Amino acid sequence: MSLPLVSIFTANSNSGSACIGEILKKYSNKVRVRGVFRSEEKANAFRKSFQDADIEIVVGCDADRPETLDKAFQGCRYALIVTPHDPNRGLQDDARLAKNMIESAVANNVEYIVLVASWTVHFPQKISMLSSRFKPSEILLEKYEKEKGLKWTVLRGGVFMENTIPNVAQAVKTLVYQFPDILCPYVDTKDIGRCAAVCLASSNKEEHNGKFYEMNGPEQLTGQRLAEICSKVFNKNIKYQPVPKEIFKKFMPEAVYQVFEFMVENRHCVPFTNDVRELTGQSSSYENFIRDHLNEFE
Repeated sequence: MSLPLVSIFTANSNSGSACIGEILKKYSNKVRVRGVFRSEEKANAFRKSFQDADIEIVVGCDADRPETLDKAFQGCRYALIVTPHDPNRGLQDDARLAKNMIESAVANNVEYIVLVASWTVHFPQKISMLSSRFKPSEILLEKYEKEKGLKWTVLRGGVFMENTIPNVAQAVKTLVYQFPDILCPYVDTKDIGRCAAVCLASSNKEEHNGKFYEMNGPEQLTGQRLAEICSKVFNKNIKYQPVPKEIFKKFMPEAVYQVFEFMVENRHCVPFTNDVRELTGQSSSYENFIRDHLNEFE
């Protein structure tokens, strides 16, 4: 009897590729993997990273073209769906694209979906532009649970460590870490992928069914603390300089500004839980994240 097949859509996303890596490392005796891509270009880059891995590759699945999605999910019992974001399309279509992906998965008899979403759904009025990307998908999963018996888990992504890389690169050059004055338990997107792998490979889906897991790192960090960590890693005396709202409003996209303005005014708004460590037994620190990405600061 063959192992259950898991669709990872999209496989080239940070959390998607991390999920595949974790499955291959720890759970290849539990599930098989199908990596789903929109373009051959993305698939080729993925192949270079996972050479000789036992992965089924499917190309040409575009969430904006529902007729292309069946091949992403046909024959799969489980699926990881990462909420899509294409800067060229803008934010307004993300919820619709995710809806297309979920509906295709259900139409193709996928039994269990893990959705990568966002913490911003906790504040739909205050962070409306980003939360609106994700809340409709959560509602749709609950609808299909009632109507079709679908099992699901939502991983609500926090604020990504990856998003601070440009700030770190600037700080290494100028010795000043400029960032809004927020308190945040930044998460490594690899940890989100690892959590997804745990859920997808679990022999008891009821353990995770209907659960909302908050994805965050092991510590709440201020801008001052970020500067101290960078000083340690790069052996430099990097100072922290808070960026006031009226300044970062000038260069942040409106949706991102809305989030950071809210975080400045509500310092404990980002959920801080132990979900990542409880699921995976580990949680990446910011210091280790920076050390893992040293090549990006050369």
